[in-house]
Amino acid sequence: MLVGQEGIGAPCNVFVYINQGTNSNPVLNDSTPVLRNGSPFRDYRTIPVALDLDHDGKKDLILGEWYSSVRFYQNMGTNSNPVFTNFINLVPPDPDSFLNGNPPRVNFTDWDGDTDLDMITCDYYGSVFLRRNITPAIVKEQDWLAEKVRGFEITPNPIKQGFTTLRYSLSNPGPLRIRIYDISGRRILSQTLNVKHEVSSVNLDLRHFSAGVYLLKLETNRYSKTCKLVKTQ
Repeated sequence: MLVGQEGIGAPCNVFVYINQGTNSNPVLNDSTPVLRNGSPFRDYRTIPVALDLDHDGKKDLILGEWYSSVRFYQNMGTNSNPVFTNFINLVPPDPDSFLNGNPPRVNFTDWDGDTDLDMITCDYYGSVFLRRNITPAIVKEQDWLAEKVRGFEITPNPIKQGFTTLRYSLSNPGPLRIRIYDISGRRILSQTLNVKHEVSSVNLDLRHFSAGVYLLKLETNRYSKTCKLVKTQ
């Protein structure tokens, strides 16, 4: 459980309570401060959310903050030992009119069904805001990279029987990581292949997946490509 607090006269205003029990019977230990650059957060009236927003398998920190801003802190460490340093504003501060919500309570969902996460915020005064994710789903190739995923094909897609075949082409043999995420950003499949041939294929068993839309991400040490998977009943 993540908790933000008022922040006035307090040394830290973001805390985590680790669940020592189970999901059905949670047992929370004492609070531990979440740190940024080794020090407590100083943001005022924070509303924290933990979410793997950049699909790298590590939970990041998103903070709604007093002056209507929403800040994204990328996790530079691991899930068990997160490291937060600098932030970027997903929503810029608006200290004059507070038209972004004050302070914004943040949630993410695929509101418009295009497989990326949109942002919904509400605030103390009962306002609700929707911000659609309009970032193009395009990864720009860079010629200087030594290894690339030149192309891949998934057949069948949509997936009806639970099995599909991934065919891919690498410019250089080497490790290839396969990651599948649901639309909330939760990683539900992880597999690493030691590719010895430039063109190859692998069969994926998705029978345990529920019907819905997923994101498949292929990664080498320097490059990645992402596409949409659809699992039917």
